Amino acid sequence: MAVSPRDFSVASEPLARADSLDFLRALGVLGILLINLYSFALPADMRASPLLLSAPSALDSFFWYFLSLFVDGKCIAVLSVCFGASMEYFARRHEQLEWQGRRLWWLAVIGSLHGYLLWSGDILFTYAVMGWMAWLWRGFGHRRLLLLAVILISTQSFMLLIFELLPDSFRQEWAIYATPDEVAQEITYYQQSWSEQFSERANEFFWLQTMVVINGWPNLGLMLIGILMARQGWFSIGINRALFNWLLGVTLVPGLGLVILSLVIGWHNDFAATYVYVSGAAVHLLGDSLMAIGYVLIGVRCCTANALSLLRWLLMPVGSMAMSLYILQTLVCTFIFSGFGAGLFAQFSLSQLILFALIFWLVQIFLAHCWLRYFYFGPLEYLWRWLAYRESIRWRRC
Repeated sequence: MAVSPRDFSVASEPLARADSLDFLRALGVLGILLINLYSFALPADMRASPLLLSAPSALDSFFWYFLSLFVDGKCIAVLSVCFGASMEYFARRHEQLEWQGRRLWWLAVIGSLHGYLLWSGDILFTYAVMGWMAWLWRGFGHRRLLLLAVILISTQSFMLLIFELLPDSFRQEWAIYATPDEVAQEITYYQQSWSEQFSERANEFFWLQTMVVINGWPNLGLMLIGILMARQGWFSIGINRALFNWLLGVTLVPGLGLVILSLVIGWHNDFAATYVYVSGAAVHLLGDSLMAIGYVLIGVRCCTANALSLLRWLLMPVGSMAMSLYILQTLVCTFIFSGFGAGLFAQFSLSQLILFALIFWLVQIFLAHCWLRYFYFGPLEYLWRWLAYRESIRWRRC
């Protein structure tokens, strides 16, 4: 069946909070743990190349390729789409710029505290900054938003490809892997106390904050995609089959092809840093964004078609308190792997970390169900609302 422009018209149904958003947030926040474990528990370069894994088993190598192909970069992109959609729902309920401004301001504060005090890999600050831009542009028409989204999603990939035009000597100076001595220093750093790590962590996060204006554009583009999808009512009333199939054909399929291409070329080049961190990253990043949009479409389709009911029942409470569980992941992982906890950084293989993640998933699902049995919001979700609205909010269910 051909896709008609009529399929993209604004949905007439009211935009209430959609259960599909909680389901997708849950998938995003659980999946992001798998990738963040590279930062929490392993030397940084191991995420870039399977050849840098320490004495890898066949299972370790399999998991590296699996994560790179289906998870790495996709979960954070899915959360970006959900963040944009949630802003559209918020606007339909409130239409108060002051409230949204305070929400984003306090999200930036929470993200900054997370980054400076616990872990420099925080994403909440980026969401707050790019979310403010998305909020300002929310009133644009469909075509303008879509055009902006396409440009923004492609911007960072285009910038990386420009580096390919520079002399090889330039790229070889900064696109490099850590030496064995530098890896040893990294391991020593993560085995230090909290106060000894603070200076380096603060420097890293401050640099990441300043780089948001360069690295955050794909997140902003995906937020605009989320706004457009919410406008259509896809998160609440679904998407027709013909349009769904067509959109998968222009997002998930080419996105997967790009990611596979980047890995195949990387394998043929022995995952050289000058490829992985430049043209390889450009192709992979664009593929990640397209695959994430495809993932969102599949999640929406499953929810609105009432498929995977048991899985949705299990995961939706996780999505309802995604921020609290995201910070909980940092608290638990820094305690286990950093020097101010058990100090087990670089002590586990990738396959062992995957097993840890699966167990931690079950714990988070259990905690979310127990918490929401007695409370309406997660603890950080409540704090965020209380700070933004400046009024008492009913929290307990009984």
